[in-house]
Amino acid sequence: MNRYRWFRAEWPISMRQLAKRLKAKQFADDSTDGFVVDRVRDDFVEARYIERFEVEEVVTDPFGKELTFQRLEFKQSTIRASGGKVGLELRDAPRSTHGLVSRLSEANDFSLAIIPISVDVVAWATSFQQLARAEVVVDSLQIGDLELGSGVSAKIVVKGAKDVRNSSKVLTSGRRHKVEKVQVRFSGAYEGRAILAHQGAVAIGASRSDAVAEILRESLADLLK
Repeated sequence: MNRYRWFRAEWPISMRQLAKRLKAKQFADDSTDGFVVDRVRDDFVEARYIERFEVEEVVTDPFGKELTFQRLEFKQSTIRASGGKVGLELRDAPRSTHGLVSRLSEANDFSLAIIPISVDVVAWATSFQQLARAEVVVDSLQIGDLELGSGVSAKIVVKGAKDVRNSSKVLTSGRRHKVEKVQVRFSGAYEGRAILAHQGAVAIGASRSDAVAEILRESLADLLK
């Protein structure tokens, strides 16, 4: 599955200026990290951030002698910067994005503001359904911090062969809770499924993942004030 996460980002410079600065920090054969700029437009920049790691691997031969080998590894993240409400998109990023964020901040004279997103995932799924104009079914829904009583809460998953949005309201009505994730299945032009998380993250398994991601990005932006 393809993984995406979106953030609000307040860019202090234009997208074309950003592209020039990322190119100045380009990844090369002798670099430990850097950027490769793929597409530049007036309103967005698409690039990859690449990190090089030297890994020391130790193996033991049949006689108990330890042999040490040096191995190179590369981690790569695809980013999309734009001036919209979801100003930064990370695609298939590693667990730690500290290096990427530091380099982006450096390229923006340390004036870049990156703000995490929190979104109502049920509303996000509904917005996606309207924009995609496809049959969308929410067949799984994860609820956290569901209040059962004073000092007692639960995490539950609601699953079904049909849409579970209305059925889940029976459990949550009048109770404090947070819907953490939903899984949506869709057919038609966008055959597949996606898991939406309240942090503005999504995992997509679909025949047209890029097209689905574009609609999800637009539907997320519609929900943000």
